[in-house]
Amino acid sequence: MSSRDLTQGAVASSVFKLTAPMMVGISANISVSMLEIGFIGQLSTKHLAAITFTFPVVMILSSLALGISIGASSVIARGVGAGTADEVKRLGTHAILLVIGTMAVLSTVGYFSIDPVFTFLGASDELLPLIHSYLDIYYPTMLLFTTTMVAGNIMRANGNATIPGVVMTVGALFNLAMDPFLIGWFGLPRLELTGAAVAAAISRLGTATVLIYYISHGGLITTKRIFQKFPESAKRILHIGLPAMATQLIGPVSAAVITRMLAHHGETVVAGFGVATRIESVAVMMLFALSASIGPFVGQNWGANRPERVREGLKVTYQFCLVWGLVVAIPLLIFGSSIAGWVDDSSEVISTAAYYLSIVPWTYGLWGVLMMSSASFNALGKPLPSTALSFSRMFIIYIPIALVLDHYFGYQGIFIATAISNALMGVLGFLWFRRRVFPRAA
Repeated sequence: MSSRDLTQGAVASSVFKLTAPMMVGISANISVSMLEIGFIGQLSTKHLAAITFTFPVVMILSSLALGISIGASSVIARGVGAGTADEVKRLGTHAILLVIGTMAVLSTVGYFSIDPVFTFLGASDELLPLIHSYLDIYYPTMLLFTTTMVAGNIMRANGNATIPGVVMTVGALFNLAMDPFLIGWFGLPRLELTGAAVAAAISRLGTATVLIYYISHGGLITTKRIFQKFPESAKRILHIGLPAMATQLIGPVSAAVITRMLAHHGETVVAGFGVATRIESVAVMMLFALSASIGPFVGQNWGANRPERVREGLKVTYQFCLVWGLVVAIPLLIFGSSIAGWVDDSSEVISTAAYYLSIVPWTYGLWGVLMMSSASFNALGKPLPSTALSFSRMFIIYIPIALVLDHYFGYQGIFIATAISNALMGVLGFLWFRRRVFPRAA
């Protein structure tokens, strides 16, 4: 399996070829997640609130693994662009070892701290058994998910996006096929949230096995003397990965703060927020795919000393983000309440979700611009601006404004704060990247 050269050919075409398989894989996973929430919502509003409480913690673990993935993708893509094949293989191998060791420790800590963590987040004693029923399965299998994430990023950094996209899609569809049976529909025993976790675990085992097979037999990692120069590789990966972890962690940590704030307004508001954010994940999945794809493109072209292609690639993605944001905001404004009603029939859950979807989507385009700028900073080996942007968005703008507006307007004010932070930081991300990387264009 040879690496694909992203430094030649039409820029828009190169970005699209990377993004299309990623788009299919992400859309499959997010759509399955949305349908799964629909199944869970039919159990009860309490089940829906319980799964919503797990979102920030699950995101935190995913973010740590994603930080390692981003670090690996950055150094590997620049290595591919510079033509250092042996070094690329070694870095890929050590990225896998690094994520396995890290997540084994963190999953164990998470497993034994469920009660104090979720009590702190505001979960009631009634919800804790439901949270346990999901996380008792989820935590031990988190290692499979994060290994899949890193393996896929190794392939994309080498310019091979099709196989990870196909594997993600097939795994998601298999997960979806198992969900209704294991959750407890069609007259089968009701495993409920445990069933959802088991379905995900089986799917993760399959996708991890397949992707590890491809990167090992495709020559993207080495199987000889795998620990040779590991400290050197880990240092290079974590030079990007640690700030990237910090960047990725800021979102889930702030989401935990916001969830705690919303918990004061009742479980139905928390459930409505959970429904809205799952609908949101479907609406912005193209932006997620694009931000995951622009990194390898930027890294290879920067490594090959082709800055003009980096500039053109960013211009194409920025324009797409702004158009996409408008395209999805209009139907969410019109049909948001109807879509939320498919998940839960509680009027308060529906009204909470509908209000969120009438305000926040208008800023998705600028949020996408922020994603592209952050991903590109990481790809260039400049992770600190990305961290600073995320920190500023969450702790200087979002949470302070949310606290003030929550006091005056209730939970609706929290959602308005989300939109304000998206818009302001999208503009700042664009200006900072242009001035830092292309000062003459500024």
